[in-house]
Amino acid sequence: MSQHRVLVFWLPLALAWWLMTIESPVIQGVISRKPDSETQLAAFGLLFTLQILIETPIIMLLATSNALSRDRQSFRLLWRFMMGLNLLITLVALLMAFTPLLDLYLGSLLRIPAPIIEATRPGMRIMTVWGAFIGFRRFHQGIIIRFGNTRHVGIGTVLRIGVSGGTALALGAVTNLAGATVGGAALMLAVVAEALYIWRVARPDVARLLATPLRTGQSALTYGKATQFHLPLAITSLLTMLAHPAIERGLASTPDAEQNLAAWPVVFSILLTMRAGGMAYQEVVLSLNESQSHHHVLRHFTLRLGGSLSLFMLVFSFTPLIQLYLTAILGVPAHLHTSIIIGAQIGLLLPLLTTLHSYFRALLMLSHRTSAIYQAIALGFALTTLVVWGGIALGLGGIVAAALGLTLGHLIELLYLYFAYRREHGALQLHWRSVVAAA
Repeated sequence: MSQHRVLVFWLPLALAWWLMTIESPVIQGVISRKPDSETQLAAFGLLFTLQILIETPIIMLLATSNALSRDRQSFRLLWRFMMGLNLLITLVALLMAFTPLLDLYLGSLLRIPAPIIEATRPGMRIMTVWGAFIGFRRFHQGIIIRFGNTRHVGIGTVLRIGVSGGTALALGAVTNLAGATVGGAALMLAVVAEALYIWRVARPDVARLLATPLRTGQSALTYGKATQFHLPLAITSLLTMLAHPAIERGLASTPDAEQNLAAWPVVFSILLTMRAGGMAYQEVVLSLNESQSHHHVLRHFTLRLGGSLSLFMLVFSFTPLIQLYLTAILGVPAHLHTSIIIGAQIGLLLPLLTTLHSYFRALLMLSHRTSAIYQAIALGFALTTLVVWGGIALGLGGIVAAALGLTLGHLIELLYLYFAYRREHGALQLHWRSVVAAA
């Protein structure tokens, strides 16, 4: 175990995450160059976050399949578990797209202006099965990662970005479709292509699982055990995503609501891109943290990685690089630049905080203390909402309040995770002993 081995394991996962995060900016670049770009940017931001909110029950299927798929019996049970969740989220997406539920959620609850709601609706209808394909993909990605074939995750993401970018550029150039509708179509086609690729390359690993009988003396996986493991992770995803409608609700209450709702998706996509490497780190710790010596190597790598990502964020957001990005690459309307730049600068520490989140979450998962994870996120969500809504009420600019709230929410979440890990350190020691005994 060495820093180099961690780096080699992390790089393909980080590349996959980074490529996923640039999908949104690529589409935003197309939308920015079409008519009514401010409304369409706001609509695409709402479409994207709402679809992710709907898919929260299946986002963590990657971690669940990675941790629990160990033989024929567990794979078959988790397959049925995954399909049930996919059916559930597809039903929710259909109701949101084809009933007045969308108006109730965006209009009555979030107070989004009516023109933006109408711009969001066509994309919602196009993406009704988007979450189901993501659940299918993440289930198989967990198996691929379990067998160490992380390169396929990166290749799949390259394929996805190619399809989404190509679709957005083609539809933007040869059709009169509204920007948010173009974005929805691009996202839908891309996730289908990636899911089919991941399913294809996972077949040898699936065959290995199907050929592995339940070990003598080992208890069979049950729906109850799978739910007990997955539910806290699903709640974690839900609580994480609830921060987005809370922020959008706050921005919708500002005097310049449409401008803030258009600028915030661009700010958030910048922050997400800069945090991608830290988000990928959770699977690294889950896969490699098998002993105390491994733990020490991972701990040092965590600090170096998080510090490096935030340093890059510093260089990007406080130099002309960000202005070049907004102008030459995205083509964002000039009157949005100042607020976007300020929002990115306020989020300077988020890459470091995200890396540390991934590290401590993985350690808590390994000690089977996942409840602390969603408790931390609930605390972070509460503080984020308080800062955003309170800051706007006190006269802070909408983007300033949003970026500050997101940063402080992540900070309090990290502190809770750290102290939860300190309390559960003994459980992790027992986990290492059991790994050694099993070997």
